[in-house]
Amino acid sequence: DMTEDDFRTLRAWGATLLRYQMTRDKGENPRDMDAFDRWLAGRLDHLDAVVLPLAEKYGIMVVVDLHAAPGGLDGSKDMAMFHDSDLADHFVALWRGIAERFAGRPGIYGYDLVNEPVQTTEALPDCDYWSLQRRAAEAIREIDPATPIVVESNLMDAPAAFSTLSPLALANVIYEVHMYNPAAFTHQNLGGEARPGGPVYPDPAKNWDKAYLRRILAPVRDFQEKHGARIFAGEFSAVAWAQGAEDYLRDCIDIFEEYGWDWTYHAFRQWPGWSVEHEGPDARHLVPAAGDTPRKRVLLDGLRRDPRPDSGDARQ
Repeated sequence: DMTEDDFRTLRAWGATLLRYQMTRDKGENPRDMDAFDRWLAGRLDHLDAVVLPLAEKYGIMVVVDLHAAPGGLDGSKDMAMFHDSDLADHFVALWRGIAERFAGRPGIYGYDLVNEPVQTTEALPDCDYWSLQRRAAEAIREIDPATPIVVESNLMDAPAAFSTLSPLALANVIYEVHMYNPAAFTHQNLGGEARPGGPVYPDPAKNWDKAYLRRILAPVRDFQEKHGARIFAGEFSAVAWAQGAEDYLRDCIDIFEEYGWDWTYHAFRQWPGWSVEHEGPDARHLVPAAGDTPRKRVLLDGLRRDPRPDSGDARQ
């Protein structure tokens, strides 16, 4: 829940973009659509009453990010709405409702249709991860012809998935990518028992350096150049205790700026492990930092750079 102090801090840092993540408690039943709609209404009320007015006051644009998909994941770990037509229709309808409520509102960078789609098995007709985003985008455009629509690639918005994308035949589309490669470094075994002494960056023995990051992002850059696409790096990070995290963040920002991409760091005051305001040797011993961490200094340097002429100058 964003407060005025959060916006005041972000503006002092030099941020011009906030990705407002509408994230649901994982304990909720993802198949209960009445409960899902009540949760979403609460998040949209907060966006309407608090986030957008404060963002306008402090000169920060907002990405409206649906961070939880109707139905959650199914047994194959795909998003259930790719295999359930009722859930798919619900997804399209909720975006139609969001567009009806927010069309024409200033300060919205774009509608981010679904966070990190995952489809590894065959979907129902017109319900695959790309077709379903297209359907939602078309429903939005019937109501709101102007607000940009932000779409994400498959496999949790992986850079590699851009090699199979075709651009949507709609105006004002932004293509989002998330950058957590190499995951062994950025996440430091978060799915297991996180501890210090994990992989480092850069690592000459593994060829992990800025050139490696460029290779990972090459499908996105190729897509951008082939289609004249606008690219948004919606998430990138490395956990607080990763050795060389500041170097990783600096190299990512260098590349994003060189390519003219908008970007948002993950994440601001969400979890201490991603926070640039915390430090510690592992996930269990994170504390607020007494001063600026090396990661925070890199982030502030990136936020305060002069924008490239061809960029949207949108950063957080």
